[in-house]
Amino acid sequence: MSNIPGYNSPAVVSYPATYQGVKIGSSLNSANAGVTVPRGNVTFRAQPDAGRGKRRGKGSNLPKTLKVFSCAGKHPVAALKELRADAQFEVVCTYMTQSGAAIVVNTTIDGVVYQGEGTSGQIARTIAAHKALMGMNASDHSMLQQVVDFQEQKKLVMERIELWQQIQEKKEKNKLEQEKALKEKAERKLQQEKMRKEKAERKAALAEQNKMDAENDSAQANKKKKKNNGSQVPVPGQLLLDYGYLIQKYGPDVTEVTTQLEEKTEGGCFQFRCVLVVQGNSFESTGTSKRSARNQAVALAHAAFAVNPPPIVNEKRKLPQKQRKKDDVFTPIEPVEFQDKLAEKCWTFVTNQTENMDSKFKVRRNLVVIVKVEGADELENCEIVSFGNGTLLIKHENVSTDGSSINDCTAESLALRAFRRYLIDQLQLCLTGKSSVYSKNKAGGKCSIRHGVKFYLYTNSSPMGDCRAVLAEAMDTAEAEVTPAKGTQAEGAPAEQEPKSEPMETAESPQKQLRRWAPKQFTKVDSLGKITYPLRHTENGSSEVTAEYSKDESHFIPSPSDKLAIRQVCGVQGSMLFGLTDPVYISQYFINRSFDQEALTRAIWSRTNGKHIPTGKFAPIEPSFTKVAWKATKMVEKRTKWALIWAKDHDVEIISTPHGKQYLYQDTKEEDPDDKTKYYAPSTYSSKALFTSLVNMCKATKKTYPQKYAVSKAAGTKYRQLKLAVLKHLKDSGYGEWVPNPCKPDY
Repeated sequence: MSNIPGYNSPAVVSYPATYQGVKIGSSLNSANAGVTVPRGNVTFRAQPDAGRGKRRGKGSNLPKTLKVFSCAGKHPVAALKELRADAQFEVVCTYMTQSGAAIVVNTTIDGVVYQGEGTSGQIARTIAAHKALMGMNASDHSMLQQVVDFQEQKKLVMERIELWQQIQEKKEKNKLEQEKALKEKAERKLQQEKMRKEKAERKAALAEQNKMDAENDSAQANKKKKKNNGSQVPVPGQLLLDYGYLIQKYGPDVTEVTTQLEEKTEGGCFQFRCVLVVQGNSFESTGTSKRSARNQAVALAHAAFAVNPPPIVNEKRKLPQKQRKKDDVFTPIEPVEFQDKLAEKCWTFVTNQTENMDSKFKVRRNLVVIVKVEGADELENCEIVSFGNGTLLIKHENVSTDGSSINDCTAESLALRAFRRYLIDQLQLCLTGKSSVYSKNKAGGKCSIRHGVKFYLYTNSSPMGDCRAVLAEAMDTAEAEVTPAKGTQAEGAPAEQEPKSEPMETAESPQKQLRRWAPKQFTKVDSLGKITYPLRHTENGSSEVTAEYSKDESHFIPSPSDKLAIRQVCGVQGSMLFGLTDPVYISQYFINRSFDQEALTRAIWSRTNGKHIPTGKFAPIEPSFTKVAWKATKMVEKRTKWALIWAKDHDVEIISTPHGKQYLYQDTKEEDPDDKTKYYAPSTYSSKALFTSLVNMCKATKKTYPQKYAVSKAAGTKYRQLKLAVLKHLKDSGYGEWVPNPCKPDY
């Protein structure tokens, strides 16, 4: 074995002489008979009772009996110990790796070093002993026990030593890198300390210079005051000879030009030159700031005019009246990509549906549209089937158990509620043999979405909750936004971002001025991915700020991000339709505001992954997320208490979010301000109305149905089992607990 770290084997190994037998004299009975005993090949013993016979005389002792040593069938270590009892083994080096150990052992016989290497100390000693016996040319050494495969052991040892060398090189490299990093850190610290020291010196020099400038300026006058009737109070003391007085007395023909000089002061401060021209008289001065340079020039002007004054004007300078800027007309970009064309189509469709409404109901701060796509992603294959618009929840005191109110009036919840209304209609068409998005499944008895039909979700704002909570590192490395020209957007450029719909920055992360907007909401690092709830609001019922659940501050309804995550696993069809249809999923999200890919993936998909998720035919669809550049408005619209909901073949409803009721009166001029409750009615999209529609459809198609909504909600169906499994997975993973609704349905 060669090139072993930590051990240098001798270059030449000389083996001892070879002994083949024992030389004996001509006669054992001869007085001069002798025995030559070779070292290392034979052992000898005296015969019992040798020399103790009756006939005891000179030279009459019998010779010792000789026993020839043989290695045949013996273990190498045992054979070596028998041949050389003084043989010792020394561990030269040991190499520990993940694959095992590599040990090198030496034994020295008559000044010759024999080396053995193996994956354990016993194997290494065996190989060393075998080599020693071969080197000594012990009798029958070729017939020793073959305990181990020498070549295999050598190969393993060399591999492990090579692995050990690689590990040592990596450790050394890491050590050098750490030392380099520590050295660079120390150098940066010294540089920062030096910069702070220089900054402090410049600041002190600037303060000293400003103090000197203030001493050179004119004496300060008392501040002007006014009486209660608005008339001025006479100012006692010396009149302030400042720039304003100079303009008032000798203006308005006064101009000033201030430039920054390349030279700095001895303290490292910048210098500025001011050239002041009053009625053709020029005065020039320098200072460490623009103001000090101008004040010194003004002081020179007052001093010169005290000796040789120009004509006194006493006319106030008339500044040009600022013209009010006209409102810039925002022009959306021309959509080119499919996602931009789809966004424009959704926005235009909602605009047409609400064109006859009052302007206060048309505010679309958070709009969500469900689109059915049959075939390729082309605009002509897209059909809008439902939409919802809203940002708030019902007031806590208005929650009821009769199912006539809509508790969650956020756009995501309303759009999916209207989508279930659409699915009920389509299911009835399928069961009656008419054209529908469903097809009958003869094997399982349920209906399933036809092949090639998929559903997309478009929203003009990232869903509230964990979808907006991203780390500062993700924000810093996000793709820079392109700012369009004033009033218009460049073709193909991404939409301008608004602060209110941007993802949140963590409170524990360093604030970096890398983005032109500043998020107004913050989240803690340990709250990322957790179930959050909107905070209560005394007037509107809730706010757009979400946080972990607090009994006194939070609403009991989870955020839209958490609801979408549950429905992405269990299906958006809900528990009522699960007994009649296979799960229905949203396959792609189109988002019209800035978002973080990691935050969205975590919020809607990755945090719900676990062993509970079905596989095979009923496996949930992992959604994809696409950024939409096109937008209809420049700024995010204001928050409003009104919400909108619509489903195909149904009317658009206006929802009063604090009450969760449909608002029937739109003419605000003749509205009764004292009694507004008479304009509220149960929504046709409420849970009770949807359950009633499902029951009527089941009766018409002769399908079984639960007698009460509460029974279908609490039944041990596969949908409920899957939902409970997802909620348990979220709780066990540290993502928080799903707070139960305190008002259980009783209809």
